[in-house]
Amino acid sequence: MYKNKTVTCVIPARMSSSRFPCKPLAKIHGRELILRVADIASECEYFDRIIVATEDQVIKDLVDNEGYEGWITSEHYTCTHRVAEVASHLREDYIFNLQGDEPLTESKELVDVVKFGIENNCDMVQPYRKTTKEEIDDPDCVQMIVNNGKVLHLQREPDTVTDNIITQIGMYFYKREVIADFPNLDMTWVKYWKGLDTIGFCGAYDVIPFELHSRTQAIDRPHHIQIVEQYLMEMNE
Repeated sequence: MYKNKTVTCVIPARMSSSRFPCKPLAKIHGRELILRVADIASECEYFDRIIVATEDQVIKDLVDNEGYEGWITSEHYTCTHRVAEVASHLREDYIFNLQGDEPLTESKELVDVVKFGIENNCDMVQPYRKTTKEEIDDPDCVQMIVNNGKVLHLQREPDTVTDNIITQIGMYFYKREVIADFPNLDMTWVKYWKGLDTIGFCGAYDVIPFELHSRTQAIDRPHHIQIVEQYLMEMNE
């Protein structure tokens, strides 16, 4: 809770990732990816509840056995629909969507996003970092275009020519009623524009960018495991 507002963190995860099947159970220095992300969420002082949302019983069993709360959801074509399904059964004021493939997220970042979103009464907060030249043509790095302080467009490849591009980070903060409304929004771009879920909110709600300064490695493909393990070794974990 922050400023008397309740916050639930929902971590979506599934076994059928197209780029990395069975990704949530991939081990990083002996601990499953999904558990590492849940461990990070547990360090955020403003989360009143943490839920791992999945369509796979094997993931629910794993997180339940580790003392976390797993929910079985329906099958969905986006992870945001999965979070929306969970949110529709909750009464908390805000929902934090922490992607289950972000094992290097710092708990302080979660705190900063929660504080910013609540203090500014945001419908939705989309964290980002500054884009490097190497990321422009990397389809694993989703780019966002911002105008007048709001996210207007997302792309995996440079289809829009502009210098005003920033890199999306895999976490999202919403008012509960905003994320619960996601299935009712126009999904045309989400379905046909490479599955970039945040586009579904653009135009319907104000999507406010919030800069984070860390440059962490998400687990999008199998070889990213080695990159993360090397980083953790250097950090003496």
